Amino acid sequence: MPPVVPPAKPSAKPSAVPDAQPSAPAVREVELKLHAASADLARVASLPALLALADGPAATQRLRTAYFDTPDLKLAANGVALRVRQEGDRFVQTLKTVNSASPGDSAAVAVRREWDWIVAGEAVDRGVLTDPGVAGLVPAAALDDLDCLFITDFNRTTLLLRPDPLTAVEMAVDDGRVYAGGNSLPISEVELELKAGKVASLFELALTLQAAVPMRIGNESKAEAGLRLVTGRAPGPVEAEPLGLSPLTTVAEAYRHILRHALRQFLANEACALGGSDVEGLHRMRVALRRLRIAHRLFAPLIASPEADRLVEESRALAKRLGPARGWDVLMSDVIDPLLADRAALPGIDGAALDRLAALARSAGAGPAREAMAAILAPGCTTMLLGLGAWLEHGRWVSQAEGNRRAMLSAPVATLAGGWLSVRMAKLGKTPKPPEDAKGRDKLRRRLRSLRYTADFFRGLYPEAAVLPFFAALEPLQAALDAEQDAVTGARMLGELKGADRKTVAAVAAWIERRSDKRRKTLPELWKRFRAVPPFWS
Repeated sequence: MPPVVPPAKPSAKPSAVPDAQPSAPAVREVELKLHAASADLARVASLPALLALADGPAATQRLRTAYFDTPDLKLAANGVALRVRQEGDRFVQTLKTVNSASPGDSAAVAVRREWDWIVAGEAVDRGVLTDPGVAGLVPAAALDDLDCLFITDFNRTTLLLRPDPLTAVEMAVDDGRVYAGGNSLPISEVELELKAGKVASLFELALTLQAAVPMRIGNESKAEAGLRLVTGRAPGPVEAEPLGLSPLTTVAEAYRHILRHALRQFLANEACALGGSDVEGLHRMRVALRRLRIAHRLFAPLIASPEADRLVEESRALAKRLGPARGWDVLMSDVIDPLLADRAALPGIDGAALDRLAALARSAGAGPAREAMAAILAPGCTTMLLGLGAWLEHGRWVSQAEGNRRAMLSAPVATLAGGWLSVRMAKLGKTPKPPEDAKGRDKLRRRLRSLRYTADFFRGLYPEAAVLPFFAALEPLQAALDAEQDAVTGARMLGELKGADRKTVAAVAAWIERRSDKRRKTLPELWKRFRAVPPFWS
C-alpha cells in the first residue's frame, strides 16, 4: 500500500450545515481488532481461506480522520471520542463510546455505541451534539473548547465475509499512521466487525487469520492510541472491572462471565507490561490468568470439556513463563530501590557496593523480562486466547450438554456458590494461629488466595453489608502473607546472584529479615480478626 501523509489540521469552528440533522439512533458496534506487522498486511485480504468466504471483491479507500476534544480532554474523561472522517467526497461526524458499552459482554471484543451525521467538511458540527439523544455524552462546557488534537490517515481495504448464510463480518485492513504535532504512531491492524451472526464467528475468523499471518489481539482503539500520543503517557496498569453476577445468574452464565472478565483483564494490561514502565502490568496479567484457572477448576466438572481443559492448561504454561520476571520486578521495587533511596538503612555497606548489587540484580532480571515479553508476543499466546474465546462464545458446552449436567448449567449459580466457598474455607483449617514455618505460611497463602478469588467471583450474590467485613479482614491477612512469600523469594534470589559481594548480600538479607520479623508478629492478630468474621455465604 502507498504511504499516507498527514492532512492539514482542520478547523474546529462550527461547520455551515444548512439543515441541522437530528441525532441518529445509536448503532451497536461489535468488533475484534488484531495487530499485525505492516509487511504482512498486504497479503491478508488475498488469503485463500478468506477469499473462499468473501461476498464480493475487496475495496480499498483512503480515510482521513480528525479527532476532537478539549485541551483538558473532557470528552475522553467522559468515555467518548468525537471525530470527523473524510470518506471520498463526503464527511461523516461520529460520536463513539471509547470503552465497552457493556463491560464483560465478550472477552477481547469491543462493544461500543456510535452516532453518525453527514456534515459539510472537516470542521466539527457542534449543533448535533446538543441533541437530547447524545447531549449527556458531551459536557456542555466542552462545546466551545473543542479542537482537533490528532489525525489518523490510513488506507483501508475491506472485504465482506460470510462464513455461513446467517453470518456477515466486515474485515477491514488498515495501514497508515496517527499524527499529533510532530509525532506519529503506526496503524497496522485488522478489524473484524460483526454485521450479523454470533460473536464466536469473530474468534473463528481471527483464528483463520492467525494461522496464516502472526497477529496479536488489539485492545486499544485508534482514538485511545491518538490520545496516548497527545499526552505522552505510557500505558498504565488497568484495574479489573467489577463482576456482574446476580442471584438470577445461571451457572453457565456465571462461568462465561467470569472467564470473559479474566481474559479482558489480561488483555487490558498487556500494553503496560510490554511497555515496561510499571511492574503492575505484568503482575495483573498473571493475576488474570490465575483467576481464569481457579474459576475453571470450580466449574470444570459441570463444563466437562477436554478442549477447555487443554486451553486453560496452556494458560498455566504461559503464566509460568511470566513468573520469573515478576520475581525480579518485586525484588527491585520492594528491596533494591528502597535501599538505594535510603542507603543509611545498611550501615557498614558503602554506596558503591550497593550500586554494584543493584546493577547485578537488574542484569539478572533482564533475561526473565525478555522471556516474559517473548511469551506475550508469541503467536501461541494469541492462538490460546482466541481459541478460548471461540470455545467460550460458541457455547456448545451448554447447547450440547445433556441430562443432569444441562439442568445444573441452567440452575442459578447461587445454589452452588455457598458450597464451593465452604469447601475452600474448610481447607484453611481451624488452627488458632498461622503456621510458624515458611512452607506452612505459603500453603495457607495459596489457600487464602483461592478463597479470596472464589469469594470475589460470587460476592454479587450476597448482601454487600455481609460481604464487606469479610473482605476487610481477609485482604490484609493475604497481603501480609504475600509480602512474606515475596521476602522469602527475594532473599533466595539474592543468594543465588552470581558475582555479588557476599557481605552486601548478607546485609540486604538481614534487612529483609528484619522487615519480615515485624510482619510475622502481626499475623496472629490478622488471623484472629479474619476467623472472627462470619462467612457472608453462611
